[in-house]
Amino acid sequence: MRTLMLLVLAIVAVTESRQDKMKEILLKEIIMSVNTILKQNSKEILNQFVKDIFPQAGCSEKHLCQAAKVMMHTNLKRTKLHRQLSAYANNSTHHPCSIPATEEHRMKVFLTKIKECSQEQHSKLKNETDVK
Repeated sequence: MRTLMLLVLAIVAVTESRQDKMKEILLKEIIMSVNTILKQNSKEILNQFVKDIFPQAGCSEKHLCQAAKVMMHTNLKRTKLHRQLSAYANNSTHHPCSIPATEEHRMKVFLTKIKECSQEQHSKLKNETDVK
């Protein structure tokens, strides 16, 4: 019985470690994709208005999930960034999520907030991994 419990704990630890690693990679890719879009896209796309789902301070996995949903209604819905956000949302504990926002901001501000949130989540993930 003790051996079985140790085996189960080992499987859980490995699975959690792989999931954290996958989230870490996705967050890095999201940050790079945002940088690319901010550099390469037209003013027409960057000036488009989108719902603001990010709080004034802090963010969570839920906000990145909501960002993926918001992007479904923009010109960036078929981009690599949208696929990355969707993949991150699918691997988070907050999927599916809803969009409660009523305020709107320009796409450029929205993308910057996605980048900042991704950086914050990446830092949290790295700190949790370092503690383990």
